[in-house]
Amino acid sequence: MATKDDLNKYKNLYKFSKLWAFCSIYVTALHNLFYKNIVVEGLENIPKNGPIIFAPNHQNALMDPLAVLFTSKKQIVFLARADIFKNKLIAKFLNFLKILPVFRIRDGKENLTNNDFTFNVAVKVLESGQNVGLFPEARHTDKRRLLNFKKGIPRLAFLAEEKNNFNLNIKIIPVGIYYSKYNKMRSILHVRYGKPINVNDFKDEYLESPQKAMLSLRDALEEAIKPLVINIRSIELYDTYESIRILYVKNLIKKFKLGKLSEINRFKADKITIKALETFEQDNPEEMQGIKEKVREYEEIKAKYFLSNQSIEKPFLSIFRLVINSIIILLCIPAFLYGLINNLFTYFIPKMLVLKIKDKQFHSSIKFGWAVFVIPLIYAIQIIIVALFFSKLWIILAYAISLPVFGLIARVISEWINILSGDWKLLNMRYMYNADYHRLKNLHKDLILELDLIITHWNRKA
Repeated sequence: MATKDDLNKYKNLYKFSKLWAFCSIYVTALHNLFYKNIVVEGLENIPKNGPIIFAPNHQNALMDPLAVLFTSKKQIVFLARADIFKNKLIAKFLNFLKILPVFRIRDGKENLTNNDFTFNVAVKVLESGQNVGLFPEARHTDKRRLLNFKKGIPRLAFLAEEKNNFNLNIKIIPVGIYYSKYNKMRSILHVRYGKPINVNDFKDEYLESPQKAMLSLRDALEEAIKPLVINIRSIELYDTYESIRILYVKNLIKKFKLGKLSEINRFKADKITIKALETFEQDNPEEMQGIKEKVREYEEIKAKYFLSNQSIEKPFLSIFRLVINSIIILLCIPAFLYGLINNLFTYFIPKMLVLKIKDKQFHSSIKFGWAVFVIPLIYAIQIIIVALFFSKLWIILAYAISLPVFGLIARVISEWINILSGDWKLLNMRYMYNADYHRLKNLHKDLILELDLIITHWNRKA
């Protein structure tokens, strides 16, 4: 049983923290730089006042709570896996970050009772009018698929409301988080906030049967999150769905006249594609196997020649344009080399570190943690070294500013080089490996035509 003194040890969680808010300015800036683009929908669904439980899907370890923290502009106490709290120093830091441990069976059955204390602290947070974040799946996955929802959020919500005679008026906000490449820097982050679920709507059912009410709230939350995420349910054909989703998105946006090629419209297109494919797979399993084989062959040829859809889907590759773009890239090489050389340690050491970690969902978290804590130290050492050779202040300041600026410029130029390299590889394939080139282009064309028919037929039925 948690005593009042035990709960008071976490008093920093029960109120708005000015120190946390100040530190978050720096971390938010780095978070915004970490991604190429951050798109947010549904902020109007977040209540301005009162206790809130944020319920996001879970794909990317620490980056998921950060995505909610920095896009919602709320201070949120997140509940996270207990094994990251083993080190006392790290545990104190996580406490400062407003993160509480949740114990799982793999952490030892004897530790499961510690969750009672964690939930009591979380209840106190909600009673204080603050916010809690909890992942309804209770674990992350590397697939764009929702896992089975647990009863953690309903348990917490009803525990808090029952203790306060259902006067807290807790709202649960379903959250959908999407990463174009969850384990890489400079990917796209897309966060969607759904309509709030009022816990009091389940009050009568809870008073009649608490277990039934928990299941009802859990199911309602799952239904609320489904429209906010890419949810590929097919296990056998997951890779096929994922390839088609990426391959077909531009055509679908154009076909359905969804508007510009924006991240929001990409999400709409992906949802349409997946729903249509699910219907087609159910009605035509044999034909779907044929599409699977075409996609498999298409991806094999693409991988063999290190190509991207971005290059393949171009109707015509102009040698003149490729030459001009290559000249522009060559002119940018000095800036690229300056940024690369001065950021060798900042970029390549974390890449080496993550190679030892099998769970790719932690790769971005490690890279981001490196950016927050280690890169400033590396930059400081480099600036001190330059200061030993140059006495003029303006040179030292210019060098200090150039480190992050040209580091980012080098990243952008690297992306341009990759795109241009893909175009040159496809052009080379056209002349040197003509049979494979035509097979690849024909597979792409056939898949687009088949998908057009599938989507059109599904749209008529829908």
